[in-house]
Amino acid sequence: MGVPSYLRIRTTVSGSRPLNRRGESRGTILIYVAHRWHGWRRRIRMGPLTRFLMKTFHLEPGDLSNLTSLYFATFVMRAAAFAGVAVMQHVMYPDPKDAFWKGLLFAVYPLAEITTVGYFGALCDRMGRKRILVLAHLITAAAVFLFIPSIGPPTPDVLRPYLVAVFFAMFGIGAAAKVASTLAMVNDHANVENRAQLFAFFDLVTFGGLVGGFGAGFLALKASVAEAVVLAAGGLGVAASVVIVQFLVRETEFMPEPQRGTIELLRTVLGNRDIRRLLPVYVPVVALYGYVLSFTDHLIGTGGTAPLSSLLIIVASLGLPLGGSLAFSGRLSDRARLRRPFMALGLACFGGLSILFAAATAPSGSNLGLLVSEWPLIAILAAGAGTFPPAALAYLGDIVERAVSGTTFGIYSIIFGSGLIIGPILGGALTEAVGSLAFAVLALSFIGISGAGVAFIREPAKEPRRASPDPAGPPDGK
Repeated sequence: MGVPSYLRIRTTVSGSRPLNRRGESRGTILIYVAHRWHGWRRRIRMGPLTRFLMKTFHLEPGDLSNLTSLYFATFVMRAAAFAGVAVMQHVMYPDPKDAFWKGLLFAVYPLAEITTVGYFGALCDRMGRKRILVLAHLITAAAVFLFIPSIGPPTPDVLRPYLVAVFFAMFGIGAAAKVASTLAMVNDHANVENRAQLFAFFDLVTFGGLVGGFGAGFLALKASVAEAVVLAAGGLGVAASVVIVQFLVRETEFMPEPQRGTIELLRTVLGNRDIRRLLPVYVPVVALYGYVLSFTDHLIGTGGTAPLSSLLIIVASLGLPLGGSLAFSGRLSDRARLRRPFMALGLACFGGLSILFAAATAPSGSNLGLLVSEWPLIAILAAGAGTFPPAALAYLGDIVERAVSGTTFGIYSIIFGSGLIIGPILGGALTEAVGSLAFAVLALSFIGISGAGVAFIREPAKEPRRASPDPAGPPDGK
């Protein structure tokens, strides 16, 4: 191999005469030798694990350390924040007869996310990612702490739902800023060889934090830990994540778009036909996720009779295969340069899981004994379901222009928030109308719509997009 092109360009300007058949000058060769020597010294200082990760995921040392800090901060924030959500889901409207009002209250969070995420996504493209990221963690920490007085004795019972709605709105604003900034930063580090894998790890820390935090809060409440104590612990966890992003996460390279307003950026993104085709794929899946998040009590039962060992078996048979599948399928998707087959497989297995849980759901709660006896099938279906998230996010990263990546992932958050509104409200109404059959009706309907949507999207180009040859800037003329 010859000297890298960027070194040849740098020394050609100096006017040195070529010394070999490749046209490389003495100055070019000396710089190249120094460059290689510096690279070897840097690799010697690295540990074997760092070198392995860099080679496996096609990353530079700075990219690896920045992504590691970003992922860790995301996990801490999600786990701590959703421990607080578990408390609010347990405390507010526990009676199944109030399912509609519970769904309506929890819809405030995604509604606030939808109304603000376009603005935050555009800010990421105009001002940078890190400022918005730090703001997201700060707002979320404040919301979790403020949940404490909203459910305590100082607040009259009649005012509690309204106060909780205000703080859920703060929670949604924090989520909007978090999703837009974090996904844009991950995409800034990504390329065609690692995009699905990097998004798989984002999904892994996001859903791992969500399940871990929500599950920890759920189990803490079953162990009779006070709601205020769980919320305080969650608030401290999110506050710790603020410190991590402030001091360990650095700004990524991007080309700012200060002259383009929010409306213009949104119009540019929504003008992409491939992004519009993703709407019927994403929204139903997220709607089903929103229903599960809002009605976990109803799906698995919280009457106090469910043994802890049964709950742990079900959670482990879901979580462990799902997490492993996220990482493994992301690598397969990158190597094959394919997204749609992995999305279709994930939807099919997600539908199978939904049918299995719906079959075990009764008016008094789920038949945990049936679910425990079917744990191998749950594990297989969970592993298959894990192929959807990394392929879906990587598909969006494949078709996005880097100049508007923050706005694009803001649109993704709008899609996500729309599903979180539809799921709890529609699910609450169906739960009141048909009882335990609501989950089966929603699951089969939503999975069918998403599966049909996958059939109409196009597979991205298998080669890197010529429109974005430089990761630090937009295409010419944009």
